[in-house]
Amino acid sequence: MTEFERSVAVVTGGASGIGRSLALLLAQHGARVAVADLDLKQAEAVAETIGPAARAFRCDVTEREQLVELSRTVVAEWGAINYVFANAGVAIGGSILTTAADEFDWLFDVNVRGVFSTMQTFVPLLLDTASTGARAHFIVTGSENSLGVPLTAATSVYTATKHAVLALADTLRRDLKESGVVVSILCPGVVDTRIFDARRSRQDRYGGRSDMPPDFLERASKAMAQGQKPDVTAKLCLDAVVRGHFMIITDPKIRDFATQRHREVESALDRVDAAIAGGKG
Repeated sequence: MTEFERSVAVVTGGASGIGRSLALLLAQHGARVAVADLDLKQAEAVAETIGPAARAFRCDVTEREQLVELSRTVVAEWGAINYVFANAGVAIGGSILTTAADEFDWLFDVNVRGVFSTMQTFVPLLLDTASTGARAHFIVTGSENSLGVPLTAATSVYTATKHAVLALADTLRRDLKESGVVVSILCPGVVDTRIFDARRSRQDRYGGRSDMPPDFLERASKAMAQGQKPDVTAKLCLDAVVRGHFMIITDPKIRDFATQRHREVESALDRVDAAIAGGKG
């Protein structure tokens, strides 16, 4: 993947999981990588693993001024930015009726407003990059939950946020048509990460840190371990980025429930066709 040589990439949520794997793989292919995360210590560990081609930044994507400072520092040190991976995200389980209001705010502020703020901060810089003829690409991390309602345990508000980021990515693609900036959304299935334990780094204004009970943590870890390894997800993602694909799906199991949505849409369209045709008669 020579396309990444001498490029500059920013990865939010880059200290662990898919973000960490993306950062490592980007650097392996010659990119300089800004590893941005709420957990600076972990981000520094990733940057240290990469070496001189990486820098760690503490960045809370719910704080727009921190994103602005990140963008300014990266441009000042490395010049034009080529790739932005809006990957920071949090998840919790629960139904609509059992999700607390402060946790609803937390999920939407990180997963949706955070992506929106990342777009507004970095897309103007990518437009500058594209104007020189260089590669410029904005990638949002969505989820299988962007494409339907998975058949696993309820993560209702998380699913709503991932539907929302699909809409953000798709409308940004329309907004940037013919600008030279490419937009993609990564929609992985279950990946072997600790996103289920997101409350461990929850900001104080959303209820603060909360550790999972050890027995539940063990069960959840075993369940997630059955998922795709993040290194595999990252490789499939970057392969698709090189090809300029908008929708990047990394797990064929998603078809099991995504096609249900497609069938519902087709059925509804068939019904309205029939209703209108019947009315004309």
